[in-house]
Amino acid sequence: LWRIIGIFNDDTHGIAGQKLIKIIRSESLGDLHWNTSDVGNWSTSSLQVSLNNSYLNGSELGNGKGLSETARNMTETVTWKLGGAASYTSVSDGLASHWYGYERGTKVYSGNPTIWQGKIGLMYPSDYGYATSGGSTTNREACLATALYNWNSSSYSYCKNNDWLYNNDYQWTLTMLSSSPSTVFIVYNSGKVETSSINLYASGAVRPSVYLKANVSILSGDGTRANPYTLDIN
Repeated sequence: LWRIIGIFNDDTHGIAGQKLIKIIRSESLGDLHWNTSDVGNWSTSSLQVSLNNSYLNGSELGNGKGLSETARNMTETVTWKLGGAASYTSVSDGLASHWYGYERGTKVYSGNPTIWQGKIGLMYPSDYGYATSGGSTTNREACLATALYNWNSSSYSYCKNNDWLYNNDYQWTLTMLSSSPSTVFIVYNSGKVETSSINLYASGAVRPSVYLKANVSILSGDGTRANPYTLDIN
């Protein structure tokens, strides 16, 4: 089962004139290393290689089966933006809207690429932020006006608890700390977005994310968990 993150324009995925649906695996593949060396470069990371080779071509990764040939043919090769963030802890620099800009920017650690082309990536911090519906005490508008760094506060529990990407686990994202060669952002099990060092002992939950090709259509279903959309490719 996969979930829909949203519909994105070509300024996000790089395919001119197309709006593509971005989806994410509902369950994690388990806790895996972002990279088995202490290098924060997604284009060469061990996780990127595993996802876009063995998992993409049907081999099991972690606790999940690899993609079928049909599913693989539905995924589009896109340009993933690798912009990083330097400051992120306050309402002046840490809102979901700020993250959306960072991710599409060019601020990266010296020598790291700003883009990568491939089929399978991870969610962004902004994906996590915008996935909240808020609640009675803190509504969605208030959540989006609160830095993701502070979502672990009891004052903002409605933000994480009503965010469908939150799963009470440490979840890797695609975004790096631009001032460090070995630090990536992660959604903490407490609900906040914070940094995590990349090393041989650091692992987090992996939820693959892909963009569907423009000619993928809905074959059946109503989009609920009990009766999810079944997809077909023309």
